[in-house]
Amino acid sequence: MAIRLNDLIQNPETAPFSKLKYLKRRPEDEVTQFFNRLFLLSVTGKETGDWSILDKFLEEEGDRISSQVAPPIGFDYTPWAPFKNRLSESKIAILSTGGVYVEGQKPFNTEGDSSYREIPLDTPADLFRIAHTHYDTTGVAEDINSVLAIHRLQEIIRDGIVAESSTSAYSFMGYIPDPSDLIKMTASEVARRLNEERVDGVVIGTT
Repeated sequence: MAIRLNDLIQNPETAPFSKLKYLKRRPEDEVTQFFNRLFLLSVTGKETGDWSILDKFLEEEGDRISSQVAPPIGFDYTPWAPFKNRLSESKIAILSTGGVYVEGQKPFNTEGDSSYREIPLDTPADLFRIAHTHYDTTGVAEDINSVLAIHRLQEIIRDGIVAESSTSAYSFMGYIPDPSDLIKMTASEVARRLNEERVDGVVIGTT
């Protein structure tokens, strides 16, 4: 069975590709040249025992490829909302872009998804799931709090550091090639919910 170039540059769930992940957005002839050069340098490194040239190639290619990726959105103005309350008197919410969902909920579409999942605060640890293929999820599998600090927030509430939490946490899948629906609908919907709850601040677990 023939191997497609795009299949070779799929980002494994257990290995971050860093800037090289953007290679899949480049023309096919450029991808071909990348793999040809990668192969030749790998052979040279194997024969000489010097892998520094391969390391340099990957670093330079990552910088070059990422520099050609245009930002999907831009802002002329960013509102600033200063945090004025004491933490011990504040209501805090937890958000994540880690693709976290709960067993029984619909998994995120890892090819791009602007929807969100409402995460109950009392969700047992063994019911958390991850649908995200664009970052290393190894640590998340060991501790969900690395991207959704839901249990850590409950701990500091018990310690009196924070007054209370929002009724739910919210999770997004951070790979969103087209953010228009996120901006127009889902992000504003979550913001409205948090505002209605009179949340004072949000801790966002990013990836």
